[in-house]
Amino acid sequence: MLDSGVMLIAGVLVLASVLASQVSDRYGIPALVVFLVVGMLAGSEGPGALVFNDANFANFCGTIALAFILFSGGLDTHWTIISPVLWRGIFLATGGVVITAVLVGIFSWLALGMTLLTGLLLGSIVSSTDAAAVFAIMRRSGVTLKGNLKPLLEFESGSNDPMAVLLTMTFTTILTASNLHWGGLAATFVVNIFGGVLLGIGAGWLARLLFNKLHLGYEGLYPVLSIGIVLITFGLSDFLHSNGFVALYVCGILLNSSDFRYRLAVIKFHDGLAWLMQIMLFIVLGLLVNPSELLHVAGKALLVATFLMLVARPVAVFLGLWKSEFTLPEQLLTAWTGLRGAVPIVLATFPLAAGFEGSSMIFNIVFFIVLTSVLIQGIMLMPVARFLKVDDPMQARPQYSLEIQRSGQMQGETREIEVLPNMAAVGKTIGELDIPSEVLILLIGRGDDFIVPKGQTVIEPYDILLLLGESGALKNAGEAILLPRSRSFPSVDLDDSLVMLPSNTARQFLSKQVVVVGYGRVGSRICACLKEKGIPFVVAEQDREIVERLRKDGIVAVSGDAASEMTIAQAHVSKASVLVIATPDTMKVRRMAEIAKELNPSIEIIIRTGCEMEANLLKREGIGEVFLGEEELAKSMAASALQSLKAKA
Repeated sequence: MLDSGVMLIAGVLVLASVLASQVSDRYGIPALVVFLVVGMLAGSEGPGALVFNDANFANFCGTIALAFILFSGGLDTHWTIISPVLWRGIFLATGGVVITAVLVGIFSWLALGMTLLTGLLLGSIVSSTDAAAVFAIMRRSGVTLKGNLKPLLEFESGSNDPMAVLLTMTFTTILTASNLHWGGLAATFVVNIFGGVLLGIGAGWLARLLFNKLHLGYEGLYPVLSIGIVLITFGLSDFLHSNGFVALYVCGILLNSSDFRYRLAVIKFHDGLAWLMQIMLFIVLGLLVNPSELLHVAGKALLVATFLMLVARPVAVFLGLWKSEFTLPEQLLTAWTGLRGAVPIVLATFPLAAGFEGSSMIFNIVFFIVLTSVLIQGIMLMPVARFLKVDDPMQARPQYSLEIQRSGQMQGETREIEVLPNMAAVGKTIGELDIPSEVLILLIGRGDDFIVPKGQTVIEPYDILLLLGESGALKNAGEAILLPRSRSFPSVDLDDSLVMLPSNTARQFLSKQVVVVGYGRVGSRICACLKEKGIPFVVAEQDREIVERLRKDGIVAVSGDAASEMTIAQAHVSKASVLVIATPDTMKVRRMAEIAKELNPSIEIIIRTGCEMEANLLKREGIGEVFLGEEELAKSMAASALQSLKAKA
């Protein structure tokens, strides 16, 4: 029987960690440090005086915790966000980790007098970065990063742990095994990675199938089902000699990219579970360390930490982002954002559990490096971002407490609809809306407030309506609410997934983005330039096949006639910063500009035209900045000719 004292101590430590997290929010100290300090204070050299030196148990706790943390990280990773930076992120998560490990290993060999293999082991342990620490700091500051910086760091931090685990296990095996077969070791390394990816894809597909096909009697069983999937996936990966961490991360990404029963409830459950795992992990690791021993390795640890922050990490980043769309300031911030977190400390328990000679020193060095990295890089992260001018204030958005999940017993479904200024519903009461009686408006979100709808409630611009009903009725209701006051333009099929942005579209594409109308020869080149610069954009294109292709490539796009208010509204032009009309259809340009100005008076409009007379008319009317194809070509050719003449003079 479990000692009640153990339960009491565990509860007190968890509660103390949760309460101490307020210190993190108030003073800007990363939560990781706070949790570690709680564990250290409870340890043998702290007021708690708890004696804990079981490295195997710490290793076991760390492995289980990392499994759930990485699965939760996958559930928080949006494919549409990471797809533009996928290959750069993969290189940083694999090649970048290897480069960092090798450089730190060589430095430790030359500067600290370690053997080369021991140095490489140390480099492998500290080679991964911590995503949770980075984004917790940004959320607390109310600041995010411009362009594709955030998705790059998010993907790299979430996916580089498996490579660090593999390298650490490899060098631990090399240093502890008596008979070593290098060929088998290399094969195992490759199988681990690719086997983990394949298993993760299979687990993600099976998980989605189970969630949608099983009709469980209680909502609470669906998160329990997800725990079973995590445990089976991780256990099966070990049995098949593949990497369970890779498998769970991939499984989480695939689940996030799909629609399944009680999706939001499962994601929120694993977010809370990941926090519990982090607290448990940090407390255990804090108990394991003896603060007095850290002083003996402080000098060595500071040398390695300095080299890691100022040399190894920047070299890996600059090589990984060489000839990329990322500017020098963005690369510098990426290099600085290499915070070390829980994973290196967990990995340091591997050689400790294996009984490797000198493993205690390595553990203490790693612990000190992590504390140094989090305190220095973590605290200086946002000042550095502001100095490099790559920060961007977050847009406040209301958080809804009401959540209705799709269950097996519910015949209908829910839909969120944002009402834009020039839509038919604006100024009408709920009772005046021509919506089917089978549809219920459950909640109205207005700014930061929630309104319970009544018959006399008046719809205002930018209200967010939460509707419940069957699919066909919801379509009719959507038309009644969303269609413009002017009925001179064709309606759209609201059941068509291509005419509406996906529900999981990242917020960076919904505010201050560029809306590009037309994806022809001109529009596609404009989008390529925007993508290269890391500027978020949404494409409005009439050709359905083009839209389908763009979405497969990870580009946010809607299908429809941009002269229709529905189409351009779905591109969120109401909150965009710039509208680029790249279509040659001059007959509809004015209508597009008119709709855009009605929905967003401050929007900048850039127009392409092939007709000189039309260009002159548009310029006189002051609709926007007008570019005439032949005129711009002539200017470019003349400039090139003048430059050539100047060079020869």
